[in-house]
Amino acid sequence: MGPEASAATPPFPMPAGSAPILEVSEVAVGYGGVRAVDGVSLGISPGEVLGVIGPNGAGKSSLLGAIGGQVRASRGRVQLGDRDVTRMMPHQRARLGLMRTFQTTSEFSRMTVFENLVTSAEGNSGASLAAVVLHPHRTAVREREVAERAWSVLERFEMTHTADLYGRELSGGQRRLVEIMRCLMREPRVLLLDEPMVGVAPHLTGKLIDDLRGVAREGLGILIVEHALEVVHRLCDRVVVMAFGKVIAAGAFEEVVKDPQVQSAYLS
Repeated sequence: MGPEASAATPPFPMPAGSAPILEVSEVAVGYGGVRAVDGVSLGISPGEVLGVIGPNGAGKSSLLGAIGGQVRASRGRVQLGDRDVTRMMPHQRARLGLMRTFQTTSEFSRMTVFENLVTSAEGNSGASLAAVVLHPHRTAVREREVAERAWSVLERFEMTHTADLYGRELSGGQRRLVEIMRCLMREPRVLLLDEPMVGVAPHLTGKLIDDLRGVAREGLGILIVEHALEVVHRLCDRVVVMAFGKVIAAGAFEEVVKDPQVQSAYLS
């Protein structure tokens, strides 16, 4: 394995018989004269968890930003299913099913957990006076559907006991869960996670890993940037290793951690 892994096609074969839900081809990101991401390609299938690891400054978060639309790629293509989303804004990508979380949680601290979920649902911008007057039945049906989905997500993550707690009352791990649940309220196709274990107490890490694995088994593609290698080992089906903006290794966790380039990148 080596720098040639970042070719125009994904740097490792997709699982047999699976069509990629997300394809990233030769993506580059620059800041001034610095190339933070330098021709990275990867792919992910529905139901798969792909990890992106590497030392500080490797370009992992910049890559995630280019995929999610928060950072503009200077070169390359991002394909979600059959749609080229490279030039789309983040909210446009989100509508197509590409959702992202950030290193810093962004729950609404003055809303309850239940309200956080309801306000995150697709198309739920609040019932306007005109909608209530002209389409009361449609409005009521939509509100009921959103509420039912919120309770379903709470039950899925065993968080129903927090439904009436305000965001500011939650622990770090609970805030992480709420942020992920908010994304799931949009019924995404691909979920981008940036350091989701930051601030999560050790006893909740295992639960969060199990929850994410369970969601993936239902067909959601997950791409995760994570520093904790034990988490990557337990959670990810495959791993991409970055250094100096490039892919230097890719494959199963047990394989990449033995690669001399990976060991050198982490130890240098």
